Amino acid sequence: MEQYNFSNSNIDLACEEVGKFLASAGVDRREALRLKLTFEEVLLEYQSKFGEDATYKLKCIKRFSAIRVEMTVQGEGFNPLEKEDADSAVINGLLAGIGLAPTYSYRNGKNYIVFTPKKKPMSGTLKMLVAIVLSVITGLLLTLLPEGARTGLSENFLTPVADLFFGAIAAVSGPFIFLSVLGSICSMGNTETLGKIGKKTITAIFGYMTIAGGGLTLLATLFFKVTLGGVSGSDFTKVLELIYNIVPANIFEPFINGNSLQIIFIAVIFGIAMLMLSSKVSGVFTVVEQLSALVQAVMSVVLEALPFAVFVIFTNMIVSGTIVELLGSYKMILIIFLLVSVYLVGMVLWISARKKVSPAVLVKKILPTFLVALTTASSAAAFSTNVKDANKRLGIDKNLVDFGIPFGQVLFKMSEFAMFIPIVLTFAENYGIAITPVWLILAYITVWLISFAVPPVAGGAIMGFTVVFAQLGIPMEAMAIAIALNAITDFPLTAMNVTGWQLTMIDVADSLDMLDKETLRKEK
Repeated sequence: MEQYNFSNSNIDLACEEVGKFLASAGVDRREALRLKLTFEEVLLEYQSKFGEDATYKLKCIKRFSAIRVEMTVQGEGFNPLEKEDADSAVINGLLAGIGLAPTYSYRNGKNYIVFTPKKKPMSGTLKMLVAIVLSVITGLLLTLLPEGARTGLSENFLTPVADLFFGAIAAVSGPFIFLSVLGSICSMGNTETLGKIGKKTITAIFGYMTIAGGGLTLLATLFFKVTLGGVSGSDFTKVLELIYNIVPANIFEPFINGNSLQIIFIAVIFGIAMLMLSSKVSGVFTVVEQLSALVQAVMSVVLEALPFAVFVIFTNMIVSGTIVELLGSYKMILIIFLLVSVYLVGMVLWISARKKVSPAVLVKKILPTFLVALTTASSAAAFSTNVKDANKRLGIDKNLVDFGIPFGQVLFKMSEFAMFIPIVLTFAENYGIAITPVWLILAYITVWLISFAVPPVAGGAIMGFTVVFAQLGIPMEAMAIAIALNAITDFPLTAMNVTGWQLTMIDVADSLDMLDKETLRKEK
């Protein structure tokens, strides 16, 4: 921890130190530059408020995969991030929730500003691929051992280690999902601030995800054998039970039993109540923010072991011979890519027809954002390009862009259907689980619910796998392949979310009379 004052020379020095730390921590260069500029702006705001002689403490922390830049200013409460209008406060809360803006808190006479940049996304993918390659090599070498030695190794070491990892994930998943949903709702600000724009945006998110998600689910089933027997009363009861069981008997039972769907329900109820009482429970918002940061830090520690866990699980599957039953990953990957392509092409044609704009022109305008998201697998990296092009090239009003893009980045996750549905269908086929209409309905409802609960952070998809697999009866040993597939397909899936929401916002803007159609239709 270093101490500085707010003189111009010290501001330059502190910004330089932060820049060096971010570079050494592996933060993307564009992300690091954006953070440095924001950090400098915060320092200048405090300089104006407290004077050049006032001091602050700067702490740069890198623990496991978590990166934090924290500054502490002693004195009266002053939030340099706070804007005059309530809408700006909501926008800043949304940006902070997805790691694109710092967070502010005031405790015990001290102002705290915390930046939480993300590392380059490619590093995690490379670690995963290396783990898989090493597991294949190790597993093949271990198959040369006598059968008794292989069985003992699997039962006494590999299986317990894998179970230990799944146990750690299960222990953290409940609080992680609860705080993710609660934080997403709280970041909206309050019901008055949300206003007409927020309501239209939410309607579009729910509508498009419900309809398009159903379409992607039906398309994916074309590649699998579906048992089309008559639906009995007991089968229909399973769907009703899923819906009825979402409401828990008490607020503690879901966390004890690990029922994630009930946890999501409780989080939604609490989140709506907090929005309605926002002025009376302002302190709770801060607590939620701090608890969310704490749980994400714990999750980052668990996820540091993810490549090793994948190595152990894959090695165990090769040693035990179960890997043969699951060799269908290529099929999942091809279907995922197909669903991504069909969805994006369909959205382009849908918006082009409704807004009377040439598909070629529309593709040209969304291409820069799509390429950034595709090559980085990071919605944060594509954020600045997304904001600029949505306003300047697509003709969406700046007020809607400022609110809608970060809001959609939190809630709009169409990629969950393109990823989860092919994966669960393939595993159901491999493990002999009958794919019936009722099973498909259960899968669709579960993925629909979990898509809003999975946060747009590293490790979020893993929480989703644990919930969906448990709900649909898929063995947890399939997690290794699912995690590996998520790492491989993260690039097109991120592009699907970012570009899909950009296209959806055109429709939202038009319904709010906040779309400049001349700008949208012109070629440049």
